[in-house]
Amino acid sequence: MHRVKLNSPAPAVLKAVSAVLFLLLSVFHFAPQASAQAYGQLLAAAPKVEIPLAPVPQNATLLNAGPGLNVYFLNVGQGDAIYIELPGGKNALIDGGPSGSATGPLAAFLKEKKVSAIDHVVLTHPHSDHYNGLTYVFDNIAVSNFYDTRVDNSGAKADNTIREKVASLGVNTVYPAPGDRLDWSAPGVSIKVFNSCPAAFATKQSSTLNNCSIMMKMTYNGSSLLFTGDTEGETEIKLAEKYGAELKADVLKVGHHGSKYSSTTPFLKAVQPAKAYIEVGKNNYGHPTQDALGRLLGSGAEVFRTDLEDTMEFSVGGAELVEAAAM
Repeated sequence: MHRVKLNSPAPAVLKAVSAVLFLLLSVFHFAPQASAQAYGQLLAAAPKVEIPLAPVPQNATLLNAGPGLNVYFLNVGQGDAIYIELPGGKNALIDGGPSGSATGPLAAFLKEKKVSAIDHVVLTHPHSDHYNGLTYVFDNIAVSNFYDTRVDNSGAKADNTIREKVASLGVNTVYPAPGDRLDWSAPGVSIKVFNSCPAAFATKQSSTLNNCSIMMKMTYNGSSLLFTGDTEGETEIKLAEKYGAELKADVLKVGHHGSKYSSTTPFLKAVQPAKAYIEVGKNNYGHPTQDALGRLLGSGAEVFRTDLEDTMEFSVGGAELVEAAAM
């Protein structure tokens, strides 16, 4: 961190200040009875000196008065996990990545952060690269609220195991619907849900599960982030047609790890992201694809990848936007 230092006073300034102090000491020591009159005369005669402050360096890190909003795109391999520190002291986790191990990347991050409680946990959709890490979370960390879809992955059992664990713990569970606004008790933060599957049904079709992802936009202090889960393809296009400019966001969490079906041109035209974060690891799917990367870069977005840049932090301060480099 860069620290801002003040310029030292010029020698002439030091001499002037020293002379005034010497005269003051002389008056009060040798002529107490005339001290008030002499002090007034000295103030009138003393030169007016301004001590300039050093200009703030262009590369300085400016500290904000409040904690602001800090969003961490975690490097958990081929999967999603996003940890959020909210203004006002609360926190949230969107998805848990593919590892539920106590030595896995999500667990390591939460331990390093000394996280013992999470106010809001979101499972965007029931695919193992998004929910496995939540096993560790619900086994080791106190969770207040859980946000879920009602779609059941009929090709897996572990999603049901997590949901049963949540129910046994008595965690408040919410099934947000498109158009809902979530109150996370964070001063200045607004959250709108654009996509979800709040009605119960079962499927093992991967694309259907992906497109049931909870998609939500978080806005704070004039900056916004759009979290997409694995939403892609026709669903992106329908959302762009329905919501248009409401989807516009400074930061896009790229859908489905940059698959060839994600980041469609109509969707990117609506979002107009300045920065796009792809959560991806070693995989056999070719993620992120050149098709998706080409569309993202063509939209003007600056693209970041967890497999190349590790965990990354994006922060919005109380007074200004600040972005940190890879951790």
